[in-house]
Amino acid sequence: ALSHWCIFHRNKAKQVVETWQRQFYCAPRDQRICFLYLANDILQNSRRKGLEFINEFWKVLPGALNDVFNNGGEFGRNTVIRLIDIWEERKVFGSHGQVLKDDVFGRNIDNRNRNEKGITYKLKQPAGEQLEKLISGYNHVYGLPFDEDTLFGNYQAAINYIEKVQKEHGNDCKLNDS
Repeated sequence: ALSHWCIFHRNKAKQVVETWQRQFYCAPRDQRICFLYLANDILQNSRRKGLEFINEFWKVLPGALNDVFNNGGEFGRNTVIRLIDIWEERKVFGSHGQVLKDDVFGRNIDNRNRNEKGITYKLKQPAGEQLEKLISGYNHVYGLPFDEDTLFGNYQAAINYIEKVQKEHGNDCKLNDS
């Protein structure tokens, strides 16, 4: 019922996720898995209606997953692995599911094997806030499903075109980075 209430109020996704994050870190360690399950339910059931929760949870989930993976014992580790596998399989975070997986597993493997060669991954937002705005705007205007990689490619092509025009005409026209 709580996840449905959150989804109903998706226009307040930022505040909902901020509250989720505060309560997650205030909760006793053995109850944090319940918060991950709540996030999972919200993510999977809200994605048909918009990207608000996906964008907001993308910012806070890596830290929460790492916390449970490192401090939740065997059950916590198994839960994190299972959730990440589900999100990757169902493409909850689009093509960025592998980044989340690499962040959690790469960071934890690197922490355990300091003497071995390893790669540490830092989680980046999927192409930053501009891409989030683009995706949200596209979804709002067209209300259609989209291929994130194609959309990002079109976005990058537009930027390249603008930069080409800018070079051809000098610095008379400036790009607005805001």
